Amino acid sequence: MTRIKSSDLILVLKLLLVERSVLIIGESPHLVTACACALLELLKPYVWASNFMPLLPGEMLDFVNSPVPFLIGMTVKDETHSLEIENDERVVDARETGLTCINLSTNTVRLTNETEIVEIIQGCPTPKNQLAMFEKRLDFLRTQSSPLRSFARFVKQGFSRSEIETIESIRRVIRTYLNGLADNIAAHPYGWSQYGKKDESGDNFDFYPSLFVDRLKQQMKLLECRLQFQEMMAYSQLFVEYVDGQRKAALCKEMVG
Repeated sequence: MTRIKSSDLILVLKLLLVERSVLIIGESPHLVTACACALLELLKPYVWASNFMPLLPGEMLDFVNSPVPFLIGMTVKDETHSLEIENDERVVDARETGLTCINLSTNTVRLTNETEIVEIIQGCPTPKNQLAMFEKRLDFLRTQSSPLRSFARFVKQGFSRSEIETIESIRRVIRTYLNGLADNIAAHPYGWSQYGKKDESGDNFDFYPSLFVDRLKQQMKLLECRLQFQEMMAYSQLFVEYVDGQRKAALCKEMVG
């Protein structure tokens, strides 16, 4: 997954969370499989519940038009072949209805052409500054002999301590972000209990997504009200004097120091 920009990786994960399909193309079956499995791992605590085939035979490319969401991988001969697959009529058609392509030969991600869903996931705030910082760290560590440049080299010697720590940091940022999307369902052991009801036996629980969404809408209203209030406050003389006081306090500390 180090071949994909962190900003693109977050978008792919969010597409999987709304059950959109992903096709991974690469020249190495080991790399394609590793990438597919890594996406499942990064999705945690969520579990992909639809079709998963880390290696799909080339003659089964028609599968990309499946109405059921999928995460699949496919090997190609070389970069030219990978572009042929990307531009295949079946893949192009599938991108109109939700398919995203990850090309490991060209290190590119071609998002679905579903304009509405792309606008939503791109407009949703992400921890891009944190991820960009760690991505720069990886670029610094990606020397000519680094296993970050070669899957075969990774299998042979593994990552260095610095590479492992940086990759784990990226993973933690992603995990925290995805957990946050579940709001208090992830934050509290029984948070889920607010959004449904048990049957008479008490053994089964029916989750009502509308209850969860209603809570999120209420939070958004509160945030909108807070933004309006903060905007008014920012233009007040009181706030102007507060900022000036903070500035003077900082200068005093510099002088003392």
